[in-house]
Amino acid sequence: MSTAVEIPSNVKYHGKKVTSGSRLPVWLGNSNIPQFSKLDKDIQTDVTIVGAGISGLTCAYTLQKLGLRVTVLEDGEVARGESGRTTAHLANGLDDHYFELQKEHGKEGARMAAESHTAAIDMIENIARSESIECEFQRVDGYLFLGETDTPDFLQKEYTAAKESGLPVELVAGLPKCEWYTAPALRFPNQAQIHPTKYLFGLARALQNKGVQIYTNTHASIIEGGPSAHVKTSDGWTVSCRHIVVATNVPVNDRVTMYTKLEPYRTYVIAAKVPKGSVPRALYWDTLDPYHYVRITDGEDSSHDILIVGGEDHLSGQASDYDTRYSNLVTWTKERWPMMGEVVYRWSGHIIEPIDSLAFIGRNPGDFDNVYIVTGDSGNGMTHGTLGGGILIPDLIMGKPNRWEKLYDPSRKMTNEKMEFIKYNLDVVKQMKDWVTGGDVKDIEEIPCDSGAVMRSGLTKTAVYKDSEGRVFRCSAVCPHLGCIVRWNDSEKSFDCPCHGSRFDRYGGVLNGPSNKNLEPKETHQKEHEPHH
Repeated sequence: MSTAVEIPSNVKYHGKKVTSGSRLPVWLGNSNIPQFSKLDKDIQTDVTIVGAGISGLTCAYTLQKLGLRVTVLEDGEVARGESGRTTAHLANGLDDHYFELQKEHGKEGARMAAESHTAAIDMIENIARSESIECEFQRVDGYLFLGETDTPDFLQKEYTAAKESGLPVELVAGLPKCEWYTAPALRFPNQAQIHPTKYLFGLARALQNKGVQIYTNTHASIIEGGPSAHVKTSDGWTVSCRHIVVATNVPVNDRVTMYTKLEPYRTYVIAAKVPKGSVPRALYWDTLDPYHYVRITDGEDSSHDILIVGGEDHLSGQASDYDTRYSNLVTWTKERWPMMGEVVYRWSGHIIEPIDSLAFIGRNPGDFDNVYIVTGDSGNGMTHGTLGGGILIPDLIMGKPNRWEKLYDPSRKMTNEKMEFIKYNLDVVKQMKDWVTGGDVKDIEEIPCDSGAVMRSGLTKTAVYKDSEGRVFRCSAVCPHLGCIVRWNDSEKSFDCPCHGSRFDRYGGVLNGPSNKNLEPKETHQKEHEPHH
């Protein structure tokens, strides 16, 4: 396997967060990242959107068309979060399966899920066309195929439920040009794929031309709704507004309520060269749990395509066998597509799984009515983000009825998944044992250069990173969200919280919520080298 592609040396990573990990996704390899300024004054607007990913930018696009003044705040660069690390499957064939959605949300709920995700694909296509965004949008078929442990009965159940949900699915004899697969498969026509950063960067530039204010490297530290709604940045500037949309993958304005309904997962992706045209353009995913997901994108020249394969998911912060997971993906892929060549990219992403399979989109529970959230992508982040940010939340802001409101309501009650709900939250409690265990190492000399560890420091623990020159940086290992102990992720060079999925860079700077604060810094051996956040 090839060496991981990391942040290029000419890209300033700290203070200019281009992505939320050390491994670069294929979409950022040669991307021209649009530049926006940092907020440096108090301003007023109609709607403040926190987060410049798929949800935030699509929300801004719809709201500005409705005549509202919109301001977007992003604490890194545009698409630096999970929207830039996705594999960008645009599918109404949902990962959690329609027969499961029928159990949880009823047949009408499953129909609305199919309808809303179909609308999201159409919206992305329409925006790309109307704004002339060259993002490699392409309509393709989607194929659900059997994993080794499932039987055709599984596909028959999904076929029936998807048909009842209004989708024109069909059972087919196999996968196109796949000699290794001879079992039945389920074909979902009229799915789509895009190059996600080309789309988001193009959308951001279009918004700027339409007068939407986008500020990057601007951290929203205080988010308060109500009659005097406002967002205060870590530099002390205030954005006053009438509505606030928190579009940060996981809400950073809530400490408890939503996180008992969400499970954070890490998923792994490889991108490998294959001969041009050797794998048909389509979306593929299997029935395993965790499942594999596959697509094709253009190579750097006309001689090859890039085969993108993901899977090997685990609860965030609760595994350390990163290389094994990448190796498993290579083995799985090579067995099925033996023409696979060099692995040119490998990276991981952050998936927020809702307990009952559908995203939480709408008014933030227990908050003022003018604060809205989009979270719980469930592996379908591009469509969940588009239908939420681009359609549902704008309708709520404008007071327009929307038939999907109750289906995606963040305050909805759990039904059939209560035992899973209890199981996950007991697992969170179990992670608190890290407070009383020893550290990963006893001495800093045991930490290799460009690596990190958690060390015991009396009654607490310290997150320690040693850079490539041997300089040591220390932070508290206590996650600011709810006090769990973080763990070192040597693959993405981050400290990850095993309780609710907060992630911090090697110097303690927050990368992913729910924490909205950095790890508390501690004295370093050479403090003058400590990066500023």
